[in-house]
Amino acid sequence: MGRWFARAPKGEPDPEAFFEDLRRASLGECYSAIDRYRDFRAVFFGESTPQQGKRVLWQILEWCRLFRPVSAPGDPHETYRRDGERNIGLKVFMTLNAEPERRTPADTAISEHEGS
Repeated sequence: MGRWFARAPKGEPDPEAFFEDLRRASLGECYSAIDRYRDFRAVFFGESTPQQGKRVLWQILEWCRLFRPVSAPGDPHETYRRDGERNIGLKVFMTLNAEPERRTPADTAISEHEGS
């Protein structure tokens, strides 16, 4: 993930590198339902490889319509629904690319407590 910050100014995310990595993770037609099942199980319930994580992330962002238009000509309700899906994808993308600043020393992450 450090590569996503390499080309941008220090500490700034590099969306182009992020999407480049995700595009490489997309497998197209040869990515079967069983492949998707195994990747999701590994990412969420077991040990996964970085490649599996990228494929799962790509699939989630695809489902969220991040790479497709959201407009549905003649159907504003469908457009709003698709826009809601896209907003979820944007939140995932923003969470991955914008590390929040800590406000106080008391702000400790859950991951820092898990090691205890």
